[in-house]
Amino acid sequence: MTLLLDRSTQQALLELTRVLIVDDEEPIRRLLGYMLQTHGYETVLASDAREARTRLEEQPFALMLCDVNMPGESGMELVRNIRESASHTAVIMVTGLDSSVLANAALDMGAFGYIVKPFESNEVMIDVANALRRRRLELENRLHRENLEDVVRNQDDGSPASARVARAQRKGAASHERKRFNDSPSPLNTGTVPRHSIFNA
Repeated sequence: MTLLLDRSTQQALLELTRVLIVDDEEPIRRLLGYMLQTHGYETVLASDAREARTRLEEQPFALMLCDVNMPGESGMELVRNIRESASHTAVIMVTGLDSSVLANAALDMGAFGYIVKPFESNEVMIDVANALRRRRLELENRLHRENLEDVVRNQDDGSPASARVARAQRKGAASHERKRFNDSPSPLNTGTVPRHSIFNA
């Protein structure tokens, strides 16, 4: 999905910290909302997938904490179906099932991690901070690549020299992204899946 956003909009997306909390259990929604609000995050609550879609259409979110099992459309189905329309939103799944199979399934569909109920505040905040850090890195890389491709398209006159320049610029952008990811402290580079998340503290 190509964003093609002006720079002020790009910066606003990078600095966004609004979190959408989706869970059919009201006590869980309120507890997660309270935890995040006490650490300075803006939160919006949704009781099911349908309400979550409405909230996502109303405003952008940096992160969505989404329950796996909900009446009607499940959390996994919701996340799978919104990956294109909300590609700038990171996702952490919330579940009562401690399962490596579930963790791998969540990761395969693009979730940044999962939290097992009952959870502790420090676990939630570590996962949220890691997800937002990874989101910012990936979004910066994506915007950098798309901006570069836009520049190349505008400069390309069809000549062999322009083609060579375009290839060199794309190669440089790819090298830049690999270096930034490898230098990132994200524990995704370790390939491990701890109990409560795909992230380590």
